[in-house]
Amino acid sequence: MIFEIYIWVLSFISVFVALLWVIVNYTSKNYKIDNIKLKDLPFVTVAVPVWNEEDTIIPTLNSILHQNYPKDKIEIIVVDDKSSDSTFDVVKKFIKNGNYSNINLIRHKLNLGKAGALNTALKIARGGFFWVYDADSISSRNLLKNMITRFFEQGNSDVAAVVAITLIKNKGNWIAKMQRLEYIMAAFVRKLLGSVDTLHITNALSLFRTKVIRNLGGYDTGNLTEDLEIALKLRYNGYRIVMCENGNFHTNVPETMRKMWMQRVRWFRGFIHNNIKYRKFIFNKNFGLLGLFQIPIEVFFLLIVFISVIVFSYHFLDILIDFIFEIYIKRFGIFDFTYPGIQQLILNTNFKLLFPSTVVLILGLYLYLSAHDYVGEKWRFYIPSLLYLFVYPIFRSMQWVHALVLELFRAERKW
Repeated sequence: MIFEIYIWVLSFISVFVALLWVIVNYTSKNYKIDNIKLKDLPFVTVAVPVWNEEDTIIPTLNSILHQNYPKDKIEIIVVDDKSSDSTFDVVKKFIKNGNYSNINLIRHKLNLGKAGALNTALKIARGGFFWVYDADSISSRNLLKNMITRFFEQGNSDVAAVVAITLIKNKGNWIAKMQRLEYIMAAFVRKLLGSVDTLHITNALSLFRTKVIRNLGGYDTGNLTEDLEIALKLRYNGYRIVMCENGNFHTNVPETMRKMWMQRVRWFRGFIHNNIKYRKFIFNKNFGLLGLFQIPIEVFFLLIVFISVIVFSYHFLDILIDFIFEIYIKRFGIFDFTYPGIQQLILNTNFKLLFPSTVVLILGLYLYLSAHDYVGEKWRFYIPSLLYLFVYPIFRSMQWVHALVLELFRAERKW
């Protein structure tokens, strides 16, 4: 009975939040630019932090160099954070062979992490804008120009950062395909957050006002999710973050379960750490909907994850104990077990739980299809997508628990 009540409460909250985003999606408009005409494009510093990226860095640099942007208005700063492979030599050779005078290569003597590498680039950046560019990403040719334009819109003087749509580049195995849905949904959610001015995260290719992040002290060295931390810092100090919906970039995702697991645990540790660091957001009316709704609902759902792990684990153990007890009482072996027929399955179905679960599923599918339409990708039936929808949430909950344990025991933070 308690378990049923919990499912109903959880479903009610999920339906409420889902309906809210359905309404936001229905009433909001995508920001699209047809003809970009800026008379004087500003100088931009592109910061590329690298660590063991010998296989991906050259396509990344070519992607930056082939941007539809004046070549004399771009400088590229590659910061090698003491790679253990040949990344430094690969970049050095690329610069020499191409005679690229606008690429500056720096090598750290100590591993300072991604935030430390970005701070190194920030100190010598000459551009009025600072474009953070992950070393395994490829962007569309007009992306930089489109992102710059978002800064110069009327009424956008308080915008300090622009983020872009992120999609995955390597779609080979089932693990990569499973993450395809995650990235599509993430881009869509950021669009919705931007529609109500609660966007509070930057990503692998984000453009900043150099002066603003310098004045705020730069990046938090040692932070596992420096992109979330800098975004929260900007919002905390009264700046806005907006979405560029013209163009996108593709990035590599982990192709093994272990790498994906550790990446998500790092993200979740960063979420926990940074939300504690910026806990003054919670229910603070000075931050508008971000403080009164968005941050609190995210923290609330995180608590729900931990509570659900306990509740579902207890429920599973209760069923397992009953099953074992039934076997013992009836004195039949596990190999004598007969599978129930269709009629018995129907009779044993808990329709009290089926109804709210179905409503949540329908709303989720609507948002899922809307997300595909938003990023311009066709819906595809993938078995990995079904795994992500119905199986991966179990692993995701375990990753949150893993992240919490590491944070509680203050495990080492490294990128």
